[in-house]
Amino acid sequence: MQKQNHKKVIICVFIIVIFGYSSSLAWIYPEHRDISLLAIEKLDANYRAALDNLWTDARRGYESRLTTDVIDPAQSVDPEKLDFAAWPAIAGDHSCSPADMLHNILETNWILEVADVAAQLKIDLATSETRHEHLNALRDSDIKLQRADPQYATRAGSNNVHFLLARPSADTGARQYLRACLMEGAELNAIGAYTMFHMSALQKASRYANETSLSAADRSALILSALADEAFALHFLEDSFAAGHTAGTWGSAAQRKGTHDYYNEKGLEVVTWEGKRMILTGDAFMRNDDAERAAESVQLSIEQIIDAASGKVVYDDKQNGQTVKAEPNPFSTCSNNFMPKIEVDRSVFDPCINILITTPIPGLAIGLGEFPRFRSELGSFIGVVSA
Repeated sequence: MQKQNHKKVIICVFIIVIFGYSSSLAWIYPEHRDISLLAIEKLDANYRAALDNLWTDARRGYESRLTTDVIDPAQSVDPEKLDFAAWPAIAGDHSCSPADMLHNILETNWILEVADVAAQLKIDLATSETRHEHLNALRDSDIKLQRADPQYATRAGSNNVHFLLARPSADTGARQYLRACLMEGAELNAIGAYTMFHMSALQKASRYANETSLSAADRSALILSALADEAFALHFLEDSFAAGHTAGTWGSAAQRKGTHDYYNEKGLEVVTWEGKRMILTGDAFMRNDDAERAAESVQLSIEQIIDAASGKVVYDDKQNGQTVKAEPNPFSTCSNNFMPKIEVDRSVFDPCINILITTPIPGLAIGLGEFPRFRSELGSFIGVVSA
């Protein structure tokens, strides 16, 4: 068995080196964590105090794995604990569902190795002086991540959940677009995944605030689950601000990779659903402006969770007629390719629209008006990597 696992790692490392795997994801781990850190730092004093209290309740029994404060801005290499800002970075890329993510965070040792590699990558990117050094740092970290997390190279390869669903027409409105993203049978997509898990988090947070008969242990489990659902949701909300993930995913493998990589590095002018114009970059090329814009949406999302958990806003806590459980959402974004059937209550749909309008309008589907496409050569061309 150990020999088989070793072979799998070698094969996945070979794939990474040849095809440049990291470019198939959106923001890399340190970028996701920086966006989440910034969003929480931007909370006003009341929201921050409320989030600190929720974190204290959620980490009961896991004090040896979770940081005392909800975020640890000074954390770098060789971390001994994980803060909440790390959760969206672990979601999606190093886990397949909120339930899987929470297990990996609380119960595995390899996830600390992943956090260590990511922290070193942040340092290496900040000190790289040429594009060659920049790309080598990425490939080096990909190989180290694959060693720490053998499933790293295979999680995101089966679908386009990290990408925005293309608009069918130029006159598609925000509400129409969100319904299309959530429609049963629609291709898994970033906004659909964000909304599905955010709604689940809102319902659990609302139950946490309003069900007075819960024991202290049940309350702790419930808010821990709500925060897990929200962190998983935030990964995909943050992905929607990566330039290569707004331009469309169709075409041959060479076109998809080439288009994705081109816009991430060169940038893309976009407009949000509420009319703000901006230029975005993408994976491993994030600027301060990109982090600020994504953090604004993440901040709004977290504030909605805090409002629900404090009882300021009440949401229906039923899913398919059953009260939401004190367990993280089990839906896997790795083994499913299509959106499941979701019962969407209007009281939950409207807050999600308020988040959606702050995100970039995605490109049109293939045809007239589509973003220009670019090709990337795929094949057995191995670049130099320090590993």
